[in-house]
Amino acid sequence: MRKFHLVDFAAHYQKGFRNHVVPISEVPALVESFDRYGCYATYFFYSDEVLSYMSAQARNSSPSISGYEGKVWAPFFPIDLDHQELTPALEAARLLISVFAERWAIDPNALQVYFSGAKGFHLMLDTRLFGKILPSKNLPLIFDAMRRHLAQELPQPLRETVDLTIKDRVRLLRLPNTVHEKSKLNKVILSLDELRRMTAEEIRSHARLRRELTLTDETGFLSRAAVGENREAARFYQRIHRQIKIVTRRPFAYRFHGPVDLARIAFPCAGAQAIWQSHIEPGQRNNCAIRLASELRLLGLSADEAREKLLEWNERNDIELPAEELSSVVRSAYQHRFPYRFSCRDEILRRFCRLADDESCEKHVQSSRFKVQGVERGS
Repeated sequence: MRKFHLVDFAAHYQKGFRNHVVPISEVPALVESFDRYGCYATYFFYSDEVLSYMSAQARNSSPSISGYEGKVWAPFFPIDLDHQELTPALEAARLLISVFAERWAIDPNALQVYFSGAKGFHLMLDTRLFGKILPSKNLPLIFDAMRRHLAQELPQPLRETVDLTIKDRVRLLRLPNTVHEKSKLNKVILSLDELRRMTAEEIRSHARLRRELTLTDETGFLSRAAVGENREAARFYQRIHRQIKIVTRRPFAYRFHGPVDLARIAFPCAGAQAIWQSHIEPGQRNNCAIRLASELRLLGLSADEAREKLLEWNERNDIELPAEELSSVVRSAYQHRFPYRFSCRDEILRRFCRLADDESCEKHVQSSRFKVQGVERGS
């Protein structure tokens, strides 16, 4: 795993906030340089491949880790529990700790519990509990499925405390003993005994000061304890891993017959067609761009072809969206296995649609099919 030693460091006062990929060993000094205020790092680790990716991205814009889809590895599996009132998140943390301690009987040194500094807790399970986890492109999917399964261990009202949005491979996690920008409290380590007996207010009180980390380095990501495989944890991981392999083994690929002539784009949706031919004012540009990108995918264009058509739309209609922003829109439209279709009830498409009724809509759809196939009606 020594190849996977890079993280993306971010800080509230750092220029650009993120896209500062460094070895994990450099993070403590960076945290000190920003006075421990609003500091983060990705919990997934990267190899040098991420630097090549960012370098390639930088040909057209500033280097960015956004959209990276390479292999990653993680020393800890994080579970983020949040609730505005904190107490429900505390209850959820206690219940999950019981699962790990009593049902799985894990080594206490393999579990780090943090108060996040505001409204929740970070439970960090040493990945050595799950056996030998190799770097993989699918690791974010596996971790996401693991969180979803563990959320089912909680009573229904507490399941919403499990943050399921921390699933992508470039997600940041607040670093220990750094100050939360809003609460001004520290993210601090808690012992299992403290978690079980302290109230929410007592925990907040402890977070006014930093607390020494004894089982990990200052980043909280590199363990100093000897941790072995846990049978129940390994079984859980392998079960999830098998499920993910089934889902990803033969991904379904949509195959559309694309336009014969990419210079003659005709959208089945009259609203999208109007957007394609219109100048869009700031405030709606991104919303319109993602709808066009989705429609272009449904027309059968590749991601590269869709990007070129959006750049054409952008220039022709004086939209003035940066090329990097349009590339991000295309990535969003093409990142999932199944393309998304915005319906006729979509508020933005309805705003641009000039058709009077369903009959007019049907005629427009039929007409566009002829044009997409390179045949004009009546020819």
